[in-house]
Amino acid sequence: MATPDADAIGCLRVADQLELDGIELIIDDDYPCAVRTSASTAQVGEIAGAAGDLGLRVAALCSYTRDIDVASEQHRRRAVDELRRATDLAAEIGARHVRVLAGRDRPNDERADAMARAAATLTEVAGYARPAGINLNVENHMDTLATTAAATRELVAAAASPAVGVLYDQANLAIMRAEDPATAVQLQEPFIRHVHLKNFLPAEGGRRPVGLDAGKVDWNSTLRLLDGYTGTMTFEYERRWFRDQLPPVETVLHEDRDLVLSVAAELERAASPLDQ
Repeated sequence: MATPDADAIGCLRVADQLELDGIELIIDDDYPCAVRTSASTAQVGEIAGAAGDLGLRVAALCSYTRDIDVASEQHRRRAVDELRRATDLAAEIGARHVRVLAGRDRPNDERADAMARAAATLTEVAGYARPAGINLNVENHMDTLATTAAATRELVAAAASPAVGVLYDQANLAIMRAEDPATAVQLQEPFIRHVHLKNFLPAEGGRRPVGLDAGKVDWNSTLRLLDGYTGTMTFEYERRWFRDQLPPVETVLHEDRDLVLSVAAELERAASPLDQ
């Protein structure tokens, strides 16, 4: 989402310029900076090869499949096939993570059945993803069954597979007025496999994206709650959706990068024994 005017290889070049370790890519048939569902092995290999040449990696793919919880068996089977295809693409490109949207938010009297169907879908796809070393990570996300950290943990636990984890997004939880960071991390910590980093301020009609150090989420303290976490983190720079509000990513993201590196360095120093 950070580079809507580039293709995947162009995004890798920006990541290299920003001295990042790699990128996360969307799976989409229309967005230029994405992996298409119909991508050939050669096309996927070209992206993976470009990443290797730059010393980077594609760490995660972001699926937009939604029907994991639907009552229609036909539609749910289609969602299974789409997630299996996402798993195949991840394996070919060298990614270890696939983002999963937890269906759609529902009235209380429909949630239990929808959660059971979603869990069954995840369990089935996990049986396909686990041998390939791919994690299916349910994101804390608006308008899904995972609108709180507690609900996300409930769904992931019900799927009961080591290949199903949590994509922790504290900014989304804050937008939804769900759990605070300490509670969200405590609830989800055993399952967190991926973290999205972004921030926002409330604005008329919704929200305004801002740097990590300038919004509703106190990332300086939130990152400290993740002390010991060694998984993937993505700077979710949403220029795809907020082009008029966000400058080109290569001009500003170094500030967010430096904040994360500074906190990581402090935590590392605190964990090291004193010099004798």
